Amino acid sequence: MSRTRGCRVCSPIAQVLPIWEGTTNVLSIDTLRALSKGGALEAVAAEVEANAGAATDAGLAGPAEAARAAMRHAVAWVQQAMSTPDRLEAGARRFALTLGRSLELALLVAHAQWCLDHGHGPRTAAAARRFALHGVDLISDASLEDTKLLA
Repeated sequence: MSRTRGCRVCSPIAQVLPIWEGTTNVLSIDTLRALSKGGALEAVAAEVEANAGAATDAGLAGPAEAARAAMRHAVAWVQQAMSTPDRLEAGARRFALTLGRSLELALLVAHAQWCLDHGHGPRTAAAARRFALHGVDLISDASLEDTKLLA
């Protein structure tokens, strides 16, 4: 029985490529579908605002604003991208991750404020500041033409 060199490598790759980079992108497209229902995006934005708004400690002002700014950018981006389905699909992953990271940071800010208020120390506030430093807004305004060329 002869072996074809590289066959074991090529076969798995051939099976993976058609699913468009995997689960995260499929879930991102599903996020767009779910958010297309009236009021869903507004509800996420309100949740981010409510949790970020819980911050009264000066050390949490930066992370709270990072969550709000990322959410504002995500809302503006998706509203603009709705008229260009190719752009919307190309940016779906970054959009969904930005929504999730915005909400995650806002929840962390609210919890950090609760910890400070209830004598549990500043550790959670430090975590919120560290999280904010690593980037919340993952939406880039890359050229759609470049994206198409690289697809």
